[in-house]
Amino acid sequence: MYSTTISIPNIDAAKNFVDVMGKYNGFFMQIKSENLTIDPHSIMGVLSLDLTKKLTLETDENYPQEFISDISLFVVEPED
Repeated sequence: MYSTTISIPNIDAAKNFVDVMGKYNGFFMQIKSENLTIDPHSIMGVLSLDLTKKLTLETDENYPQEFISDISLFVVEPED
């Protein structure tokens, strides 16, 4: 499983993030935030999260290589 810490700081970023995720509809992905787990393909799911906090994006090991490049705008250092 691939896991990384992301930040989606505002509504525009959420829209852009969901657009990027839309390119990967055939892949298992989830976002975890405290006690919530949502589908990152869903704008309503993403907007239901506390966007002031860092989030964990998880996907299976079979993600395409361009996926890492596409999400790089959202990747941040994990909280300690």
